[in-house]
This record gives sequence, C-alpha cells and structure tokens, in this order.
Amino acid sequence: MDLSRWIDGWAEMTPEKDALRCDGVTLDYAAFADAVGRLARSLRHALGLKHGDRVAYLGLNSPKMLVLLFACARTGTILVPLNWRLAPPEHRHILADSGAAALFAEPAFLAQTGPVLAALPPLKSIAYGPKAAGWQEYAALIEAPGGSASAGSPAELGDPLLLVYTSGTTGQPKGAVLTQEALLWNAVNATHAHDLTSADRILTTLPMFHVGGLNIQTLPALHAGASVTLHRRFDAGRMLKEVAAWRPSLTLMVPAT
Repeated sequence: MDLSRWIDGWAEMTPEKDALRCDGVTLDYAAFADAVGRLARSLRHALGLKHGDRVAYLGLNSPKMLVLLFACARTGTILVPLNWRLAPPEHRHILADSGAAALFAEPAFLAQTGPVLAALPPLKSIAYGPKAAGWQEYAALIEAPGGSASAGSPAELGDPLLLVYTSGTTGQPKGAVLTQEALLWNAVNATHAHDLTSADRILTTLPMFHVGGLNIQTLPALHAGASVTLHRRFDAGRMLKEVAAWRPSLTLMVPAT
C-alpha cells in the first residue's frame, strides 16, 4: 500500500474526471494514473533508483511535480522539492545535504543549475522540455521500457516520501522528513477541517515546494478525488480571473497574497 493508490483508485471510479488543470492543459484521473505508472517504471528501471533514494525537483507549480511525487510514493523513493527562489549555492547545499541521486528541473532553471551540478558528485539529471546538453529528456525517459515499478522492496506507508527543507533563518536549511503515512493522515484531517469531497474544485496558487502549497489542500483534494487547478506561481490578477471563471470552492492564501 502506498499513496499512488489514491490516484489509481479514482482512475478506476472516475477515469474521465478532471484531476489537474494548469496553463490550459487538463489531466483526467485516468491520464494522471497512467503518467504516474510510466514515471515510476522509469525511476526504477531507466534511472536505476533504489528504495530510499532522494529525487529532487526544481521548478514552478506543475502537474509533473505531482506525477513525480506519486511515482516516488510507488517506488519508495523520496521527493526533495527545491525552493526555486533560492540562489545556486543554497541549491547546492540542499542537493549535497539530502544526498540526491536524481534531479528533475524545468528549462528556465537549467542555466543556473549547471554550476551547481559541476560542484557535486554525479547525479542523474532530467530536464523537462527541449533536450539540453548533459541532461536526459523527460519525454524520452517516460517512454523507456521497463518492468514493474514495485520490483525490489515494495513501498509502504511507513516509508519517507517528502524531504522538505526549512527556510534556514538561523543557519543552513534543515531537511524535515514526512512519511507517506503522515501525508495520509494529513489528508484525512484536512478532509474533516475543510469538509472536502470529490465535488470540490481546489485552486492552488501557493508554491508547492512548501508544505502550505502542497499539503494543506492540494494533496488532500487528490485523496478526496476532487479537481485541482494549479497556477504556476501566484499572480493576483490571474487568481481573481480564475475565481470568476472557474468558481473554485476552496483556495488557500497567506497574508502576503
């Protein structure tokens, strides 16, 4: 049992229901589950990642980040979301401290990431978008053949899934570990706190490198089988237009927003 079963379960019951919306692209639950399965197989076979390996993500809010998270859940690997606002030396510290075995990065961040990777032991580097020198293409990766994603040690709810770094206000950022079970019970608690159901429409504008953007409503919504719209980053005007046009039932803001 692992958290990716949330997506598989809703794909069986409501395959054509919208799961994720972002920048005009919609992923229904069937397509979401298929993407998780493909990437999980690639993590295990094409990249050779083992149970407990760390997988870093550097990018704005994206369905691909959520696909990666659930693929990590299926394979027993651990997602390390990187704060895209940090400077390269800070990214270098987190990648080294976490012992990341792989890095998935969006094209906008490849140039600043090059010097960081040069200063670290070799790790598998995967780029979303056009092929870049020294980077493996995400599109080719998920098409790579492979066997079962669960080959080897099966993932369990007690396994770590998220390694989220603190803001480092009193020193270097420190990695906080969240298990799959912690995210499950957080989703259960959020369901009660927000009265979440599969009929809800969740708008996520806060960054998902932080547990506020990721764990308070986004993951609980997917646990409940709701629909989630992701904004790549917060923009007040765009958020107001989304509220008027899509009519979300729940969203989360902080004082700055």
